[in-house]
Amino acid sequence: MPAEDTVFNVLYDKFMFWSIIVGIFTFGWMFIAMLRYRDGVEPVENMDKYHIEVGSFPVDSHNTKLEVLFYVLPTIIVVWLTMMALASNTAVWQVPDNEPTFEIEVVGKQWFWEFHYTEALTWEDPGTHIDVEWTGNMLMIHAHNTTATNVTVAIDGVETDYEMDTTLGMITLMGTMFDAELHSKITVYDAEDHLLHTWEHLPVGTILSTAGGEHMILPCDEVAIMNLHSRPSDASNPNYVGVQHSFWLPEWGVKEDLVPGLEAGTVMYAQPDDMGTFPIRCAEYCGLDHSKMIGFVDIVAREGNNCEVDTGVQKTHSDSDDAELADGGDY
Repeated sequence: MPAEDTVFNVLYDKFMFWSIIVGIFTFGWMFIAMLRYRDGVEPVENMDKYHIEVGSFPVDSHNTKLEVLFYVLPTIIVVWLTMMALASNTAVWQVPDNEPTFEIEVVGKQWFWEFHYTEALTWEDPGTHIDVEWTGNMLMIHAHNTTATNVTVAIDGVETDYEMDTTLGMITLMGTMFDAELHSKITVYDAEDHLLHTWEHLPVGTILSTAGGEHMILPCDEVAIMNLHSRPSDASNPNYVGVQHSFWLPEWGVKEDLVPGLEAGTVMYAQPDDMGTFPIRCAEYCGLDHSKMIGFVDIVAREGNNCEVDTGVQKTHSDSDDAELADGGDY
């Protein structure tokens, strides 16, 4: 189900409204004419004076106002629809003034997506009643009135498991130094290993890849500026510049081509305002394993912020969903 507040979904609703209005008048007049002038209906007196010719109004008896309206009204409708379409292009391809932005580089390869973080992002699940505080060499995790029992702290890919003090509903780790230049992730689980809470820091230089099952992560309520590049997986051949891709976010109604050999790349904008997990597709046939060019984008809340959860779209998914998509399902 497409996100209901995307630019093109709103534009679709407006076009559908005016299409229905035009259809009502067009088919309404058609049925009136069919009933009024069908075979067997008593003809109008003095029909000869009308000099009716196919494709033209009667010469001697006509309605000037109706004839003018016949041309003016459709022209107004076409101009109005064109203005709405152009306004949607402006909304999609121009960054709104005074809006916070988040810039990221998206690289299409054969056959997976890479997400290169040129800005740091620290995010945390809101509304779980669990809070992570990590300053200096002290890490505190508050989980009062929750079922949290276990915590996993991953720093630069090295994971360490801890047990939560269920009596106090918290855990304090001294000597665990926070380094803004390292990828860090904290996950909190209950006794049955159900994920309850996630806190993550993505430093500048982080690379996430759909080849490893990783998701693109973007903050909500910020304009995402996506710099798109197509690059070969193997750079050993300098004459090979990769293939054409098209980065498509179907639920947001936006996509843009990744042009091989174009050093500056291309740019695409989007402003997600609801948290959730949304699909990524490639809209350009890019070779034998084009069907593998799939992935997900997670819209998260920056640490300390909160965002609405979109109940009209897929918010979570399981490993079986990834496997189904990898086999070509729902594509």
